[in-house]
Amino acid sequence: MSNRVRLTPTVGLAVVWVLLWGNFSWGNVLAGLLVALVVQVLFPLPHVMSGVRVHPWGLLVLLGTFLKDLVTASAAVAWLAVRPRPIGPGTVIEVQLTVQDDLLRTVVAELTSLVPGTVVVDLDPSTGVLTMHVLDRTDPADLQAERLRVAALEDRVRRALGKDTGQPERHTHEHEEADR
Repeated sequence: MSNRVRLTPTVGLAVVWVLLWGNFSWGNVLAGLLVALVVQVLFPLPHVMSGVRVHPWGLLVLLGTFLKDLVTASAAVAWLAVRPRPIGPGTVIEVQLTVQDDLLRTVVAELTSLVPGTVVVDLDPSTGVLTMHVLDRTDPADLQAERLRVAALEDRVRRALGKDTGQPERHTHEHEEADR
C-alpha cells in the first residue's frame, strides 16, 4: 500500500478538496487528506518514467524567452487582424524533435501551440516529428526561421527540464504543404 500513496499527489488532492469546498478549516484539510489517501489506494496511477529534472536557471531562461515570444507573436497576430491587406495562406511544416522523452516532447509541442500564429497539428510519438501550421507564411526563409525557433525552444526545454542538457545535432524535415 505504501508504494501507492505518494506525498505530492496527496497534498495536491487535499488542496483541490479544500478549494472545492471554498473555505479553509482543519476539518476540510483532514477530510481532503483522507479522500486523497482513499483515491490513491483505490485508483493507483503508474509511476511516470521521465527524464525530467528541473534546472532553475534553465527554467528561468525558458519562461522569460517564452513570455517574450508570446508578447511578440501576439503583437504580430494583432497586426495581421488590423492591417489593410488580407492574411496570406498558411503552411504546414514538420520539425524533427531530438529529445527522446515523451514528456519533454509534449512540453515543446504545448509551448509551440501556445504562441499565437502557430498550431500544432500532430506530434508523432514514434518518430518525434512535430507537424505544425504557421499563419501567413509561405516563404522558405520564413519557414526555416520557424523551424529554428522550435529547435531553439526544444533546446531551452531540454536545458530547463532534461536529464542530459547536451545539445544533439538538429535535423528538420523539408516536407511542406500549402494550406488550402
